Amino acid sequence: MEFNDVYNNERVTRKFTNRKVNENLLAKIIERAKQSPSLLNSQPWKAYVLTGEALKKFKKDVREQLDANVEPNEDFTTMLSLNWDLYPSQNMATVGASQPYFFNNKMELFTEANNTMFNAQDIVFLTIPKASPIWSVFDLGIFAQSIMLLAIDAGLAIMPAHSMVSYPKVVRKYTKIPDEELVGMAIGLGYRDNAAEVNDSKYIPNRLPTEEVYKLVK
Repeated sequence: MEFNDVYNNERVTRKFTNRKVNENLLAKIIERAKQSPSLLNSQPWKAYVLTGEALKKFKKDVREQLDANVEPNEDFTTMLSLNWDLYPSQNMATVGASQPYFFNNKMELFTEANNTMFNAQDIVFLTIPKASPIWSVFDLGIFAQSIMLLAIDAGLAIMPAHSMVSYPKVVRKYTKIPDEELVGMAIGLGYRDNAAEVNDSKYIPNRLPTEEVYKLVK
């Protein structure tokens, strides 16, 4: 696939089909993503993939946590501040305030998609060591972006979502991630369900104007 096609197709998928992903393809994507740059070649990342029966059990356990209104407790909350600067706060507030209009009063579609983990056929959990500088979080983001672009190039759809790491104890139960590693983020993989209303392109939010992001100094 041409790079422009890959990049332009980097949109989240809120519902996947039931089609399975070849395990060799998953391994190939992670193998190539290892080329991502990192501070001082630290390569702090690890990738744990849940699939098949293990993934079904994981989804069931998380749904039980949600139904019981268990408070999320993401690993990164122990490492990073949850106090957002005004700039990103305003961006989030704009989307939040317009959600009923933006989603055409169909928020239940998105809530259900989130609660069912988007019917992802595979979930990649990404970790860094607990003893990590803040730079490792940046490196993990680069690694995640590489995985997503490679997945799209291979014909897959993607869904990065922090909600899938809301209950790290449950994640560890099935992935066997050791306590010495922080569960940073998760990426759902599979094939896009083009018939699902929740995947309609009208639900893709706009980006900020370029002049608000790009500053050229001469």
